Amino acid sequence: MMQSLKIRNFKNLSGLNIPKLSRINLISGKNNVGKSSLLEAIGVYIDDSELLYVIEERGEYPKYLNRDITDYFKTNMEAIASIFSNRNTEVSSDNIIEISDNEDILSLRFVYYTEQETEENGNIVRKAIVFDSEDDLIAENALLALEIVRQGKNKALIPLERRLDRIRFGRTKRMDVTPIIRINPESNDNIFVGKLWDNVTLTEKEEYVIKALQIIEPKVESLAFLEETPRIGRYPVVKVSGVSKRLPLRSMGDGINHILSIILALVNCENGCLLIDEIDNGLHYTVQKQLWSIIFKLAIKLNVQIFATTHSSDCISSFGNVLKEEANTAEGRYIRLENKQGSIKYTEYNFDELKIVAAQNIEIR
Repeated sequence: MMQSLKIRNFKNLSGLNIPKLSRINLISGKNNVGKSSLLEAIGVYIDDSELLYVIEERGEYPKYLNRDITDYFKTNMEAIASIFSNRNTEVSSDNIIEISDNEDILSLRFVYYTEQETEENGNIVRKAIVFDSEDDLIAENALLALEIVRQGKNKALIPLERRLDRIRFGRTKRMDVTPIIRINPESNDNIFVGKLWDNVTLTEKEEYVIKALQIIEPKVESLAFLEETPRIGRYPVVKVSGVSKRLPLRSMGDGINHILSIILALVNCENGCLLIDEIDNGLHYTVQKQLWSIIFKLAIKLNVQIFATTHSSDCISSFGNVLKEEANTAEGRYIRLENKQGSIKYTEYNFDELKIVAAQNIEIR
């Protein structure tokens, strides 16, 4: 698991330092304070291929490029600049993104480079030569790229004159964490959820999913995915005790579908990291404590580290209650992000402090 987190120059997180993390980390804060950016930074830190997802999902990079585009530099530059604080595109030692867990540091920076042809074993190989020093005399034919480096050795160079979606990312992946899965309010896509279900069908993990659905509908007995038409694709249905026909899960509300996405992602994320944006989306406060209880148990059983965001005081309260009641086994931290004079800082509460804060009606969202 990640033990700590430092973020420098990633979007609005110009200098965030969280010295201690836990297995389950609940993050809250006002709008535009950087909760989603924190999840994105963690994703990029674990696997640099997450970078393409980040810029696409935020609308910074088109998912479907115009075939007539031949000069990708401007599009790529604007997209990559969006992850740097103040969209800074300078090539300098000050304009570097750093995301780290203790001594394991991932850095991203703009660099100039040239390509050089060399012969190796009778084959012509093209190698990139990076200008490391600001004092270097930059060659006239130098190009601009994004350089990604982990611990000063594992490196990836992302040329900005080529299509980003055709460049092989993932070369600096943190190898001790696999896989990484993201969940957000838009993750109820049937194709995505159906693939997660296929991975656990007819295994003991299938039982965990059914128990989670029973939080909202105790009479759910089984789950399956059917295909309506090739255009619509597959969709989840459930068998409910006392009902002769199978019921589409989408007919039972957003909450139960969100729980399905969360638990399927969790059981597919063994020995990995799960990122959940707006974990309480569509969930009534009366079911959130049960959901947290299941999440805590499965996270330990499957060795998953979880980072989740919320705006809901009910979600925070439920999290704190489970953390206190299951103190012997539960591993969790509540972290609030807030903007202090233009800089994003964090405040941490343990479950005793959460109880006091709730009792005194202090703003913790």
